[in-house]
Amino acid sequence: MNLLRELIDSTPLSPPLTARRLIREPRFQAEIGALADQLGQPVDSVAREAEARLREMVSMPASSWTWLWDHAMGPAHTRAFTVDVDTAALARLKALNQQHALVFLPSHRSYADVFVTSKIMVEHGARRTRVLGGDNLRFFPLGPIARHSGGLFIRRKIGNDTIYKAMLREYLTHLVASGENLEWYMEGGRSRTGKLRPPMYGLLSYLVHAIRSGAARDVILVPTSICYDQLHEVRAMMEQESSGVKPKEGLPWLIDYARIQGTWIGHVHVRFGAPMSLAERLAQAGDDRDQAPKETKFLVEKTAFEVFKRINLATPVTTQALATLALLTSGDRALTLDEVHRRTVPLLDYLRARSVPVSQVETLRHHEGVLDTLATLVDTDVVERFRDGAEPVYRIAPGQHAVAAYYRNSAVHWFINRAILELAMWKAARSGADDLVKAGKQETLALRDLLKFEFIFSDRAGFRDELLSESDLFDPDWRERIATAERRLAMIAEAPFLIAPTVLPTFLEAYFVVADRLAALAPAAEVRDAAFIDRCMAVGRQYLLQRRILHPECLSRELFANALKLAANRGLVAPGDAGLALRRAAFARECESHVRAVNALGELRQRPVPLPTPEARLEPA
Repeated sequence: MNLLRELIDSTPLSPPLTARRLIREPRFQAEIGALADQLGQPVDSVAREAEARLREMVSMPASSWTWLWDHAMGPAHTRAFTVDVDTAALARLKALNQQHALVFLPSHRSYADVFVTSKIMVEHGARRTRVLGGDNLRFFPLGPIARHSGGLFIRRKIGNDTIYKAMLREYLTHLVASGENLEWYMEGGRSRTGKLRPPMYGLLSYLVHAIRSGAARDVILVPTSICYDQLHEVRAMMEQESSGVKPKEGLPWLIDYARIQGTWIGHVHVRFGAPMSLAERLAQAGDDRDQAPKETKFLVEKTAFEVFKRINLATPVTTQALATLALLTSGDRALTLDEVHRRTVPLLDYLRARSVPVSQVETLRHHEGVLDTLATLVDTDVVERFRDGAEPVYRIAPGQHAVAAYYRNSAVHWFINRAILELAMWKAARSGADDLVKAGKQETLALRDLLKFEFIFSDRAGFRDELLSESDLFDPDWRERIATAERRLAMIAEAPFLIAPTVLPTFLEAYFVVADRLAALAPAAEVRDAAFIDRCMAVGRQYLLQRRILHPECLSRELFANALKLAANRGLVAPGDAGLALRRAAFARECESHVRAVNALGELRQRPVPLPTPEARLEPA
């Protein structure tokens, strides 16, 4: 019987047979009856449509196909990386998995992510996951191999297909009730900026349904960080960000993608955040299965943000992230090896003081380590090296600022609170306000609100405590030095490093472009997202050429989309009256004031580089 089942599961007959078997189960029959009542359609008609929807998504793992996944598809996509995984955390998860189904929720950086995680599970004896992916990857041969190795292909755009949503919810409920492990990417797609994208909530809400319905007692959410030293595909992603055109996935694309993975490019670091019991979280929230949809939505959103916060807390800082951060501080000006080293050491001290997870960054305390890291970036053409002068100098290669920012942004969440603190202190000191403490608090909250679609912030009380800790690291005597503007400015000028002018302009300039274009629209005009973002890209390039904005990496469709979400959240997108024009203008002024302030703060960092001594200027014999 097992041999027969294995044979059937290995054929295209498996999904239809599985869908037909599932549709007859009491849970699915009850759901079909409810859908028929809701839609006002005959039960038989709804049952046929439901079975067709299930056939799209169900999968049945078979050993022969799984072998192909592990020994053909996997190596073709992971040979570019050396896998670095937290084995102790994985061992704890394996023990937890003996009693609970696990749901791995990784950050999404590469098409290789799913192959990396499956490689880890196989090599460390962990149970496989059922991986949910977009149906854009259903093509031959990836589709059949993935589907028979546990992959579930779901529509990227479900729309208002009520039957499809219900079948997906019930199928996921069936899987977790059966003890299956799941895996999906809550960002909904690969990050184009190097940091986490805003989460998507639909699938997580289905897990809540599984527990509330009584089908599953609990599932354990596993925040998972996947962080790469470098990626071959980043340059292509940046080109897509610029053009707005994404090549269609298919066999030629797969062959080309596997080909470029043949060159080793660095490590991939896999870390696991603190696991989270969804049942316990529901209980703590006073869960009620009859809870209003609005309250359920809020609970799911809070859970998703907590998952992302734990992913960030687990993500290590890499040497490439720090090297690109150091080089991006100088714009287009080239730095010597020693200058890069001197910009990096204070950051290492800061990371150590905060006990931030890192990967081999202590090598950057020595010139040899900095040189080795720069060499990896030179090899991939991210960094340009000029060595025909008295000594080699390095800078971000022309046209590669977005790629460098991508690597920097893998660590940017560790610096965002410090950056907000610096800019708020600077703006408060120069505001002329009588109460500088109050002005500083207002500035920090304003920046937090402005960037809430970019970063996962703690609630207001937690954010305040975090800024107090940042202040202690910035200057242990800050409480005695914030009374006057002069002493505040002196404290900023004396800081061993300033991070705001490096990490904030990318985001602030992108938001300024969006706010500026909104302000230019007639209040009654309809904002069409795609066309509006195209316009932002065009005007952004103009402003870059005019030096109205200074950072090429700010020209990002993903950043523009997030800025547009913020504007919509503030009621600035939908058509309105003359009052809307005034509020849009105020938004543009707010963004411009932040851009001006962070650029002014950046001038403090551009301190003159000491000239070499006469002996150092002598050419070698």
